Amino acid sequence: MLYAVFCITILEKHSEIAYNNVAGKYCPRTNHKRKGVVIMTTIFALDVGNKQTKFKSKNCEGVFPSALINQRDVQSVFSLGTPEGLTSAKVNGDSQAYYCGQGVLNYSQNKLLDSLGFGDRYKREVYHLLNEFALNVLAKKSTEKLDDIHVIAGLPTGDYTKEVIDEIKSVFLEKTGEGFKARTHLVTIDDEEVLTKVTDVTVLPQPIGTFYNEVLKENGDVKQGELVSKRVAIVDIGGGTLLLDELDNVQLDTNYRIQLETGANTLYSDLRSSLMQRYSLNTDLHKIELMVREGLADSALENARFVYRQSDNNRFDVTEIVLSAVQHWTNTIINNVFTTFQNLNEVDAVIVTGGSASIIDKHAFADAFSDSTKVIFVDEPELANVRGFYKYGKLHDTQQEG
Repeated sequence: MLYAVFCITILEKHSEIAYNNVAGKYCPRTNHKRKGVVIMTTIFALDVGNKQTKFKSKNCEGVFPSALINQRDVQSVFSLGTPEGLTSAKVNGDSQAYYCGQGVLNYSQNKLLDSLGFGDRYKREVYHLLNEFALNVLAKKSTEKLDDIHVIAGLPTGDYTKEVIDEIKSVFLEKTGEGFKARTHLVTIDDEEVLTKVTDVTVLPQPIGTFYNEVLKENGDVKQGELVSKRVAIVDIGGGTLLLDELDNVQLDTNYRIQLETGANTLYSDLRSSLMQRYSLNTDLHKIELMVREGLADSALENARFVYRQSDNNRFDVTEIVLSAVQHWTNTIINNVFTTFQNLNEVDAVIVTGGSASIIDKHAFADAFSDSTKVIFVDEPELANVRGFYKYGKLHDTQQEG
């Protein structure tokens, strides 16, 4: 017990340093500690990635694609309500209504409002709407109070600037001069109005989410406290980006950091070219993504079978093509890691996480670094960051001071 308290105290101290090292003077965190009381703020954690949106609260967590469909583009006089696998969502006062959820991948690319982007992604309306809808999907299922919500979100360290942090805060809070104040949100989710009030937003460097998730259990107890005092490299494989960061004693080391556009979309683009060349199939990237994820749903990569479905009558076994493409993509990531972390012999562990980490060839990746350091593949990697954000929020908001 004493060891757990010690680890959490050290983690708090060093994560504060890590947070401030990146955020600097621009992003002070609101102090939720009130002397002599236990804070009962509701924590909602959100991680809106290029390909997947992840969200978590006390009694709910989930994932849906980072894409929306405008209802006007798919509805007709013959429509029979909300299609299967979709959630109807509308910001009250907005003339447009949308669908979100896993079912959006059943539609063609030209119907989708996609959040994938590397420029002004955080200013795009679709990015704001995905955050808004994820917040209110959580609220609709929540059993906690909804008038004092602290949103914990994350950013890649390469995007962690005052401008981007303020852009994310503006999604949830009302801007007032140089600062922000609480904001009320009214959104209709599946014909039910959901009223929420966001009182604070914390935007963390993304590696902090993964790190908290690995160090702490759901109840706040320590599960891998030894990592607190170690040098750890984090390989975050997303849909659009590959994020490489190092933490030394929970402090981000800016000497070993890079953000590359070699996420899973690189793999899907390669597969699209191969399918066009081999079978003259002109397909959307999101359908290729769906095929890859379905192939890996119940099987490890080496035992998986990948079938591209053009229609019920036209199916193509493309297992050989997919395995070859995955191997090539994995080798690219391995090379990126070696190039970025040129101090691997000093690294105590490499943690592999991210929404697309389950797609790489894990055996090839681990073997590549077996002579240099230990490799840790996190459980359910697509949820690792958002779970860590939630644990961060609970640790820093629900405390009692004497």
